[in-house]
Amino acid sequence: MSVSRQINELWAKLCEPAALRMLYQGVTLAPRLILHVASLAALAGVFAACVPAARYEEAKSASEVELAGRQRAEAELVATREKLELATAELNQRQQKLAETEQSVSESKFESSVAVKERDEATGLVDQLRSELARVGDNLRSYAQQKADLEKSLQAAQARKLELEQNEAHTVAIARLTRDLTSALGERVMSGDVLVDVRDGRVVMSAPPELWFNDDGTLRAGMEGVVAAVSRVLALHTESALELSLPPVDAEKRGPALLAVISGKGVQASRLSILALPAPAVAPALDAAAPIKPAAAKAVELSFSAG
Repeated sequence: MSVSRQINELWAKLCEPAALRMLYQGVTLAPRLILHVASLAALAGVFAACVPAARYEEAKSASEVELAGRQRAEAELVATREKLELATAELNQRQQKLAETEQSVSESKFESSVAVKERDEATGLVDQLRSELARVGDNLRSYAQQKADLEKSLQAAQARKLELEQNEAHTVAIARLTRDLTSALGERVMSGDVLVDVRDGRVVMSAPPELWFNDDGTLRAGMEGVVAAVSRVLALHTESALELSLPPVDAEKRGPALLAVISGKGVQASRLSILALPAPAVAPALDAAAPIKPAAAKAVELSFSAG
C-alpha cells in the first residue's frame, strides 16, 4: 500500500465523528476525572479520617497512572498531528509534482502535436516544391526543345536567305549579262540571226553554223562584229567564262579556230572551253524505197556563266 493511500486512510479515520469525539472526551475529561478523584480522596480524608493510608496511596497511584496516560495520549496526539501534517505536506508535494508531471505531459503532447503538424506541413511543402520543380524541369525541357527548333528554323531561314541572296545575286548577274550581250549584238539579235536565251542559269547565244563558218570551216568575214561583241561582254564581266558547243561535223577544226579569234580580242584562254556535241546515233536500216531526210544542223552555242 502506498504512503499517500495510508495517509488518506488515517486522515479519513481521524475525521470520523466518533473518533474525534472520543479523542476530545479523553483529552477534556481526564483532568476532571483526576480532580474528582482527588476531591473524593480529600473528602474521604475529611469525613472519614479513619480511611486507611493504603487506600489513599492506591487512589494516588491511580491518579498518577491516569495522569501519565493522559500525558501519553497528549503526546501521541501531538505525534499523530505531526505525522498528519508531514503526511499532508508530503501529499501536497506529491499532488503538486503530479500536477507538474501532468502539465509537462500535456505540454509534451502539445509540442509533439505541433511537431507532427509542422512535419506534415513541411512534407506538404516539400511535395509542392518537388511538383513545382518537376513542372519547371518540364518547362525547361520544353523551352530547350523549342529553342533547338527555333535555332534549326533560324538556321534554315538564314540558309534560305543566303540561298535567296545568292540566287538574287545570280539572277541580277544573269540579267546584267543578258542585257549587255543583247546590247552588244544589237541588230544581230533584232534581225533574228543570233538568239539570246537563259538556260540552266547560263546565258546562251546561238546561231546556225552557216552563219559562222564557210564551207571550208573558216570564219565568215561578217562575224567579226559578233566576235568583237562577245569579247567586249567577257571583258566587262570578268568573272564570266565562255563554253562553246559545236555540231560534231568538223568540230575539231572549227572550235579552236573560233576560240582563237575570240582570244585574239584580249580574252584569257583559261576562260574559254569547247564542249563538242556527241555524234548522232546511227539510224536503223530503212527500206530502200523510203525517202531519206537530211538531219537538221545543230546550232553553234556560246554559253556564258554568270560568275
